[in-house]
Amino acid sequence: MIEDRALCTLEKPGGAKSPIGLFIAPLVRLRRLALLTLTLLSACQLLQAGGRTMFGTVRDRHRGTPITSAGIQIFDRSGILLTTTTTNAQGQWQVSIPVVGITDQGELPRTFSLEQNYPNPFNPSTKIPFTVVKSGNVRITVYNILGQLVDAKEYDLQAGSYAVDWKATGSAGVLFYSVEMGGERLTKKMVQLDRGNSTGLGNLSVMSSHVNYNLSPEFATDSCRIIASSFVYEPDTLTVAFVDSARGDFMLESVHDRALVIDLHNDVMEVILRTNYAYQLADRHTTDHTDIPRYRDGGVDGQIFSIWISPTTYSSSTYFSTAMKFLDTLKAQANRNKNDMGLVVRADSVDSLSRQKKIAGIVVVEGGHCIEDRLENLLAFYAAGVRVMTITWNNSTSWAVSAQDSRADNVGLSEFGKQVIRTMDSLGMIIDISHVGRKSVDDILATSKNPIIASHSGAYALRNHYRNLTDTQIRAIAQRGGVIGVVFYPPFLVSSGQARLDNVIQHIDYIKNLVGNADCISLGSDFDGIEVTPTGLENVTKFPAITEALLQRGYTRQDVRKILGENFMRVFRTVCK
Repeated sequence: MIEDRALCTLEKPGGAKSPIGLFIAPLVRLRRLALLTLTLLSACQLLQAGGRTMFGTVRDRHRGTPITSAGIQIFDRSGILLTTTTTNAQGQWQVSIPVVGITDQGELPRTFSLEQNYPNPFNPSTKIPFTVVKSGNVRITVYNILGQLVDAKEYDLQAGSYAVDWKATGSAGVLFYSVEMGGERLTKKMVQLDRGNSTGLGNLSVMSSHVNYNLSPEFATDSCRIIASSFVYEPDTLTVAFVDSARGDFMLESVHDRALVIDLHNDVMEVILRTNYAYQLADRHTTDHTDIPRYRDGGVDGQIFSIWISPTTYSSSTYFSTAMKFLDTLKAQANRNKNDMGLVVRADSVDSLSRQKKIAGIVVVEGGHCIEDRLENLLAFYAAGVRVMTITWNNSTSWAVSAQDSRADNVGLSEFGKQVIRTMDSLGMIIDISHVGRKSVDDILATSKNPIIASHSGAYALRNHYRNLTDTQIRAIAQRGGVIGVVFYPPFLVSSGQARLDNVIQHIDYIKNLVGNADCISLGSDFDGIEVTPTGLENVTKFPAITEALLQRGYTRQDVRKILGENFMRVFRTVCK
């Protein structure tokens, strides 16, 4: 390339009419060993400007670990790609860029100017504009990167602005075009994208006979733009001075870390209570699925924590009071870890905690049996900070039928059940229909005006389990603006054998293809409420594996962000105002 410290370079030719600067000559011959030699262009004054060595590192912004095989692209200030490389196992990169040209910018001629060709890069043709201030002979030449003359023309011109056509000829690559007048020369570079067999320099057009030529006395220091990118990372750009030993160190943020990641269902409260409070969220554990240190590893920003009261363990008259005690336990965990997490009731609080690098907890009461057929208990849950209620668990209530119930397809909400739904709408509580029977879901959709969620369910078409959603239900939830948290529980993903991460992605794929977009998809792991997990999704540290798998599947980064958290946040903002 020519190092154009100004917008062009200037030479006062001392020999044959060829462009200024040092061009790398062609290979003169191949013997047993390839030998690259630099040759002087015939009767041409050449100046060696050397090369530029550039180096640096690429690391993970949050973990400081080196990123292997990250791509490095280096562009000059006009946007021409100079070179590419990748990082090694230590996240290091280094390139040497040969530079040809005059490093002393000198003075610009006062009799003519040369502009950048347009378009650039081009295929199959471009225009080369220039201006002459006084009448005289003008010579235009085009050379390839090896310094070989490709074409040349001379014109006797009056003062004015002109453009000469260039039609692709010869090999694709960088070309250098020069305008010479009165013993001075200006040179620029252009990029021909494809090989051509046309005429090269073509018609000359008069753009204007009026000349207004101003000489800029100062020029910016050369710089180049370096872009670092990796498959699961967001790209980053640095602009550095184009000097020898220039360094570019990058700290890239992964697509997963930059996204807002929210899991729609987790039962870690069961673990805490089962162990008589020995299991604490603050501690890193090697058993079960959830704790704050592992949330950090998994890049989780928000979690819907389940308050579930076993209908077989507790008396029906104690469902509500027991749920409130469990809620107090969750609040105590949040208070004990207030530097790391907080419970929220609105979407803007999730955003605020995320900015503070804290985990946002949202509370769901899993099972309408916990209100004990009393609206005042529903109101009390809301006042205590509950913002989601799963209408049934596997057990039916007097007012709603569960998916496990044999009546699920034919019996739905009672009148009181519809009143519960309308009350949740008016309060601003999210309705969760995972575990709920089909007729009850139909009645909920007919009664509620808000988007609803299925916090931890799969696609029935892929796994015909009563807990999964039919195509009709999936479409209805999507049309209402709701979301489906795709569950990780293997029996809901596959009919037999060990489920894998890929099975979760298959359910995501199915829903996306059925609906036509990813706007209704979220994640609902059911961690710590399931005794087995898919291979590759063993605990909350594994959420980044979903991001990587979706990207490998061809999902756009925008769709990945939606699935990880933005879709649920849309529902949260809409319902919980």
